[in-house]
Amino acid sequence: MESHRQGRRLVTTPRSRQRGITFLGLCILAVLVGVVGLAGIKLVPMYIMDLKLNKAMSGISEDLTGKEVTPSSIQYALFKRFSIDDVNLSKDNIKVAPSKNGFSVHIQYENRAPYLGDIWLMIVYDKTVEIRK
Repeated sequence: MESHRQGRRLVTTPRSRQRGITFLGLCILAVLVGVVGLAGIKLVPMYIMDLKLNKAMSGISEDLTGKEVTPSSIQYALFKRFSIDDVNLSKDNIKVAPSKNGFSVHIQYENRAPYLGDIWLMIVYDKTVEIRK
């Protein structure tokens, strides 16, 4: 009597063999990607500014080494490079001091960006280069 049902059974696969992501898993993944992406968006400009400062500091060291310089001429050359690279840094963060072989140029500052609510991202820049006579 039930010969027409043979061979046409509804086959269900066990859950262990199913693949994919649930909606809740997708939401959690989207939040994690968003949090990391937002941090990247906030940090990339700060790292670009650090790269510009490194470039300016190494360029000043190469250009002025072996020349007769004064602290004011070093600061002038440094701010000239800052204006070309569009770096906004106050004079308080730059220290030019005499050293054994010439002058040492020290830049130290903190770059902060708001992240989420009361959470901030901060990069500390602290570099010294030597300008020899």
